[in-house]
Amino acid sequence: MKKNNKLFVLLVSMLVLCVVLVVSCKEKFDHTIDTANPVVVSYNPATAVQGIAVNSDLVLTFSENVKKGKGEVVIMGESDTMHINVTSDAVTIGKDMRVVTINPPADLEADENYTITLDKGTFTDLLGNEYMGTAVGAWTFKTVGASGLALSAISPIPGSTDASLFTLGLTFAVDVQKGTGNISVFKTNGDVKVAEIPVSGQSVSIDGKTVTVLLGTPLEFGTAYYVLADAGSIVDAGGKAFEGFLTPASWNFTTVTGSGNNLLVYLPMDNDLADVSGNRFDAMQGPKASAKVTFVSDAQRGRVASFVAGSYAVLPKHNLLRPGLTQSFSISFWTKLAAVGSDPVLFGNSDWDSGSNPGFIIGTDGALTYTGPGSTGRGWLIKLTGDAGGVSNRINWRANETAPQAPALADNQWHMVTMVLDHSAKLLHVYLDGKEFAKAPPIDLNILKGPMWDSTNDYPFTIWEDGTGAYNANDDTRKALSGFVDDVRIYTKALTTEEVNGIFIADQK
Repeated sequence: MKKNNKLFVLLVSMLVLCVVLVVSCKEKFDHTIDTANPVVVSYNPATAVQGIAVNSDLVLTFSENVKKGKGEVVIMGESDTMHINVTSDAVTIGKDMRVVTINPPADLEADENYTITLDKGTFTDLLGNEYMGTAVGAWTFKTVGASGLALSAISPIPGSTDASLFTLGLTFAVDVQKGTGNISVFKTNGDVKVAEIPVSGQSVSIDGKTVTVLLGTPLEFGTAYYVLADAGSIVDAGGKAFEGFLTPASWNFTTVTGSGNNLLVYLPMDNDLADVSGNRFDAMQGPKASAKVTFVSDAQRGRVASFVAGSYAVLPKHNLLRPGLTQSFSISFWTKLAAVGSDPVLFGNSDWDSGSNPGFIIGTDGALTYTGPGSTGRGWLIKLTGDAGGVSNRINWRANETAPQAPALADNQWHMVTMVLDHSAKLLHVYLDGKEFAKAPPIDLNILKGPMWDSTNDYPFTIWEDGTGAYNANDDTRKALSGFVDDVRIYTKALTTEEVNGIFIADQK
């Protein structure tokens, strides 16, 4: 009996302990116990921006999903004030429940300063924690004048902390054209001017409503800047002029801090040419292209980039994309293409008009006859030449020269191509679908006598063309090259065989 009592006490004690542990764990790990208030992470129109269209909606993006609470949205101008009850149809929450759109009951007045305020509790998160309301002056902007040109968006968004180092963008409500004046960029610390760009120059391009400004010298990582733009620098066909950005508060931002790792560029190629590595080295449509890179759905790999005759893309120019003589780096990408004659380029930063020109080329060569081991032609190749002031230092890797011979690349099937320059071991490694194909003896990188880029012409990393953007296009055979590209990666390290194989396995969608 005594033994049974002890057993009973032990069982009760264990039961109590389990209950305590369950309650404790629930309190620690139950993510529905949320006491944080939702906050606004972005405003559109962005605060302090000028030239906003009078019929603009007002959009807030919160830090989490929200629902309507109670209170008012107040739109206060210089001549009138609008009060909108948050429960009205003028306020909507999108499918993305973080995004709230406010449709003012009437157009705003032209050429007026506006301040938007929201009461505390106008929105709550899904557990009822209240939005604390807008601080005084937190959301202000100025509408376009009656004779001015309405601006609908700018990139980077004012106040953002992940701005590109390379481009600025403006989108207007109507098609626009170049006016006169400059767009200038200043480093906020010290008001140091780092760029002054005439809108009449090639660095400013216009496509319908969209203006793109290319910065000749990249901005610095993790640095605050502001932009000034002259009034009249952009106009429409009817003579309406952009009012410009005239004060540092109008357009300011901080650039992306950078990934801080060896993955320098990663282009998923799903819907655009954006880099998601954390460095914002977004690719762009080729400046000499006669066709655009588009994005399509592939049965095997999902969303991919489609390159047709005349289309290509370029990466921005930056010191991290100018490979030195001692810096290891690796390039990996997936491609699917049919064979064409001659030797068109798939990826490169060199003028392929001559193999002695500095830089690298990855391309096909004799692909119509090379169908794999035992066939004729070179099939596909990699060319490396260092920038060594005319000193001969070219390296060639060709599919038909490896032991065993590499499979064909241009066979209308998906393949992953990987090039590794290991400057620690001074060896070139080339892989197809995760398997290395080497020459015997291995290719010695000591042959290179200079960095792997053209210091005179500074050609960019280019996809589906050589660095000039003209090699494929200048030949009827080569310019017929078309195909698909997916998952482009560039590393500032030498990938190991295990890493290459790991990428290949992981990337098979």
